[in-house]
Amino acid sequence: MKSFNKHIIIAGSARSGTSWLSEIIGLQYRYRLLFEPEHEHQTQEGYLICDKLITAENVERDQKKYFVNIFKNQVDNDWIAQLSNRKFKRHLWPVIPKKYVIKFVRCNMSAHYIAQQYSIPIVYVIRNPYDVIASQQRVEFPWLYNLNRFKNQDLLCNMLMEHYNFDLRNQKDLSDIEKLSIRWCIENSIPFLFNKNGSKYTVYKYEDIKNDINVFLEICKSYNLKPLSNIETVYNQPSSKTHPKSEIITGTSKNLKFTDLDYKTINYYLDLFKIDFYKRNYSL
Repeated sequence: MKSFNKHIIIAGSARSGTSWLSEIIGLQYRYRLLFEPEHEHQTQEGYLICDKLITAENVERDQKKYFVNIFKNQVDNDWIAQLSNRKFKRHLWPVIPKKYVIKFVRCNMSAHYIAQQYSIPIVYVIRNPYDVIASQQRVEFPWLYNLNRFKNQDLLCNMLMEHYNFDLRNQKDLSDIEKLSIRWCIENSIPFLFNKNGSKYTVYKYEDIKNDINVFLEICKSYNLKPLSNIETVYNQPSSKTHPKSEIITGTSKNLKFTDLDYKTINYYLDLFKIDFYKRNYSL
């Protein structure tokens, strides 16, 4: 199999800081950033790997081919290349990129497969679920509330039953908070069931990276990445995907607009899925 030793993947749930982290890495001169090649609406074949639990046992031929095309830099459109140097299509020249940075937000459940089959290092970013869900409510991407791709996968549904006694297919009339909570919990539990020894990918908290540039510099050192020369200047600037009403842009910190029931709902699913990355929040 072709060696992909110039690659790194940034993965994590939507609104977890993956855009910010991949941008401050990928904007380095002669680095090629492939932005969400799994996006089902913005790419031609992204649906093949979007929200899919892919393993060596159930991977399909078209999925294998698409992964290889991504890693060989043979998949391209305005969405994927939105932050690339596209003058004379330089981002596609095989001799130009020194590094390939691939950013995923809907291919998280296949992170273990990618690491195992293609030996590509993966930085998995997690962020406080309350902040993520609040941000997801703000952007209101329709796909965030659609769990059908999850429900249509036997392997995933069986794992949810086996490990969490959670029957996804039997969930009816869910509120928006329930849908977002379930999505976050699936995306931040299932991948780690395949990563028990911590060898397949490294997990970082967004808050740790954002609050301490030295954590970012350690990531760069660990994965042979070169920080931007003006990294201290750009480090606290928002990513291209930061919402205009985010406190990062407004400079105003706001309390999360969750009701008592919202907190109870989120915490119920965090407990059900045995999530212990963060302490539980409750209403003020």
